[in-house]
Amino acid sequence: MLAFVTFALIVLFFTVLVLIGKTNELSEDIAGKGMNYDAKSKWNGYMLLGFVIAFFISIVYQVKLLAPIMIPKSASYHGEKTDNLFYVTLFFMTIVFILTQFALFYFAYRYNQSKNKKAYFYSHNNKLEVIWTVIPAIVLAVLVVMGMRVWFQIFDVESRDKNALVVEVTAKQFQWMARYPGADGKFGHRILDTAHITPTNELGIDWTDPNSHDDFWSDKLVFIKGKPVLVKLGALDVIHSFYLPHFRVKMDCVPGIPTQFYFTPKYTTEEMRDYLKTLPWWNTINPETGEPRWKTFKYELACTEICGRSHYGMQKEVVVVKDQAEYDEWMKKQSPIYVAPKAEGTATDSTAAPATAATDSTSKETAKTGKPVAELVKK
Repeated sequence: MLAFVTFALIVLFFTVLVLIGKTNELSEDIAGKGMNYDAKSKWNGYMLLGFVIAFFISIVYQVKLLAPIMIPKSASYHGEKTDNLFYVTLFFMTIVFILTQFALFYFAYRYNQSKNKKAYFYSHNNKLEVIWTVIPAIVLAVLVVMGMRVWFQIFDVESRDKNALVVEVTAKQFQWMARYPGADGKFGHRILDTAHITPTNELGIDWTDPNSHDDFWSDKLVFIKGKPVLVKLGALDVIHSFYLPHFRVKMDCVPGIPTQFYFTPKYTTEEMRDYLKTLPWWNTINPETGEPRWKTFKYELACTEICGRSHYGMQKEVVVVKDQAEYDEWMKKQSPIYVAPKAEGTATDSTAAPATAATDSTSKETAKTGKPVAELVKK
């Protein structure tokens, strides 16, 4: 509501200015003074020059104000390369922006309408045209080559570590389903047909495949510092976008088209908090928690493709642990999706039949070959 009122007041303010201007013009016509275009053009030139100066001052102020709350340094190795590419591009674009905008407004001031000025016809200048064609072409070619090098390094499939941690993440409205392989490091097969994909087995997991028996859901994404990660992505309904801002990772999740992203985490969650502790803004108190902001910092997964009304809620915590041992300890605490059956008629608890034990609070599934755990308990 506040935003609407603010917008309405701004519109009203500019409407009043326009009406005042028109009233002034009408009063001059009635008084027979006529329109002094030279004087008005001169004042327009002064105002445009003042505007561009105020505009650049406001940019400097906003950078100073907002820079401390910008996203921190990259938490992945490839992210440092993309950040460097961004800063190089920003450097050249800033120079071009300042020169062109200042020239645009200065010309409106310098060459305003006047009876004492005569326009000079300047058809062309070959030297100038070569300069402003060749220099931008060289700069853009350099930026393109730099971008292609970074792209090929990130998506170089042949150089990927064969022992990378593989995680399967599937998006649906409005949640992320993260599946991890168990101790064997292998995922159970998925069969994408109507016989296997059901409301209780949305991914079509083949429960006859022994490799699926130790797979587990996770309510958070857990990675290992320094160990490459291959995230295999998919979607069940509409297009989503897998976004890890702190790792500079973004890839669309498209129904029917598997995608993936490979990267290596550089800092654990605790190491990033220690870094943020050294930055002034992150030491300010968060009014919602009453603690310094760095204390409650978390890596996060978000969806950056508008996918429906609850798009904003597609978030999941991401944790980076320091080594394999810590990861193994976390993995031991997870419950497998599949639970092996006992003899018929001996189902006395939730471990007595094939079923899912989803740790993800947003996702509960039951194996196609068995009944839901709740029904077995009642039986």
